[in-house]
Amino acid sequence: MIPATIRSRESSGFSLIEVVIAIAVAGIAFFVLTETFFNVLLTLDGLESQSDYQKDVRFVRREIIQIADRDELEDGGEITTLDLGQAAWEVELEETEIVDLFKMDLFIEFENPEGSPIEYREILFLLRPTWSDPIESSTILSDVRDRIEENNLRRDW
Repeated sequence: MIPATIRSRESSGFSLIEVVIAIAVAGIAFFVLTETFFNVLLTLDGLESQSDYQKDVRFVRREIIQIADRDELEDGGEITTLDLGQAAWEVELEETEIVDLFKMDLFIEFENPEGSPIEYREILFLLRPTWSDPIESSTILSDVRDRIEENNLRRDW
């Protein structure tokens, strides 16, 4: 028979296998947490650069929309942005069937300090009464007025 004092010493510590398994589990957990941390940092950096890009797009779009002269707008130009440097822009304007409404195809090319230029394209609709031909506008308005009157005559009130 083994005395009680000897039995308690044998079962009081961890075996070598238990220690190795604990270190392996801790190492795997540390690796996973480190990878997760770096992925979060990379995602935040990407979102920040995307946010800078979106800010520059909004800035250039706002500057272009504020141009009142149609010829100046169609000539295009360059604007210096805060994050991406120079932005070259071009515009194609097209009249719509709605009075004083113009379709604007906007193309912006941002100079990218980190690599190839970044291109952006968007279609906007602008309401510009000063750009319309008064004779053509009155013709369109009279056509619309005639269609409204025809629709009213067809209705059974």
